[in-house]
Amino acid sequence: MTESIETALDVTGLVLAGGQSSRFGDADVNQAVATFDNHTLIGRVVDIVTEAMDQPLVAAIRTADQRKTYADVLSDRDITFVFDDEAFEGLLASVFGAVDTVDTSWVFSCGCDMPLLSPAVIQWLVNKLQDSVHTSNTPPAALAVRHPDGTIDPLHALYRQSAIKRVHKQLPSAAGPRMLLASLEEVVAVPVDAAPVNLLTKESMTNINTRDEPETASCCPTSSR
Repeated sequence: MTESIETALDVTGLVLAGGQSSRFGDADVNQAVATFDNHTLIGRVVDIVTEAMDQPLVAAIRTADQRKTYADVLSDRDITFVFDDEAFEGLLASVFGAVDTVDTSWVFSCGCDMPLLSPAVIQWLVNKLQDSVHTSNTPPAALAVRHPDGTIDPLHALYRQSAIKRVHKQLPSAAGPRMLLASLEEVVAVPVDAAPVNLLTKESMTNINTRDEPETASCCPTSSR
């Protein structure tokens, strides 16, 4: 098991699980409960994030049916379910739906379809955030990974809760996670190539969108379950 994060920063894991699996190829199949490495996608993600945060996390959902399905699958985990903010669409609805439930200063946000998440990569990002907080008079609004093409990944990132709340009423209902990042001041972008060579950083940020991808994905990190 990966050692838990040792940091003064208080971080809650937020798993975004309110999607409709529209790209998964079957409206009757919930992507989050598809099987990956003998675990459901959402179960694996919850276990990895819980291991990294070393505390209970929050899962954002859109429907009562999703809550029932996930509660059955995750019945032995310590997890809080919150409903999406109906004023927004897509993943941002989950972020805003959960922000008032989280009582820590920081949130690590990720999708429920990212089974290659690495506790070591999450710890590396939290440590980078801690360095940034300690070297600046003003804490950043967010910290995320920047890809070689210059894009910043909004779905494997750390957000300051107060910063999210501040822009809640400013964004249009159809806004996405990238618009959220763009609306925040002082976003720390960490180059993916800056990660230690032993970390599976690119794999940790991989999400699965189709039925075939769970069968072809590789380099699975070890989790506690």
